[in-house]
Amino acid sequence: MDLSIAYALYFAARGQGSATESSEPDSTHTAYTTPARVLLSGLGADELFGGYSRHPAAFANNGYAGLIDELLLDVGRLGKRNLGRDDRAMAHWSKEVRFPFLDERLVGWAMQAPAWDKCDFEHGEETTGIEAGKRVLRLLASELGMEGVAKEKKRAVSLAFSICFVFLLEQHLTFAQIQFGSRTAKMESGRVKGTTLIS
Repeated sequence: MDLSIAYALYFAARGQGSATESSEPDSTHTAYTTPARVLLSGLGADELFGGYSRHPAAFANNGYAGLIDELLLDVGRLGKRNLGRDDRAMAHWSKEVRFPFLDERLVGWAMQAPAWDKCDFEHGEETTGIEAGKRVLRLLASELGMEGVAKEKKRAVSLAFSICFVFLLEQHLTFAQIQFGSRTAKMESGRVKGTTLIS
């Protein structure tokens, strides 16, 4: 289990922290516990739409054929690598988790869509000024008037959650959002992922 992500989900599902009335540095912090019982996860956005750093590397090494192989590998191992971990972390606090990007219709569409429509590593930012990874989601964010989100550099799950947030606003639902650094899974030395078992 990738503990760095499990930790983030565990504490997000706990739903305890502090809230401020503004983003000013001297704002007063008040203890807050969310009443949310269901949390949203952006899981699937990177895997379906080429959001990881290994995706442009796969394209650079083997073109679209290499990218497609990498995307298929990622989607194929979602259940084994991610879903059980996320569900266990949430269930500890008697919360439920939903995965909007794993909706059957969306996954079906994404698996049929040409790779260059989802993530255009061939042209990069030169044609639209928008990052190549998760390009289709960034274009959607831009169309929804979220220019800042569309052009924001990759930061873990922020783009996926922002798009989920717009959907929830339209549905008048409440949710808790988490965001965590994409490098927290790395060990202190080198680029090796932490694999120590916790008993």
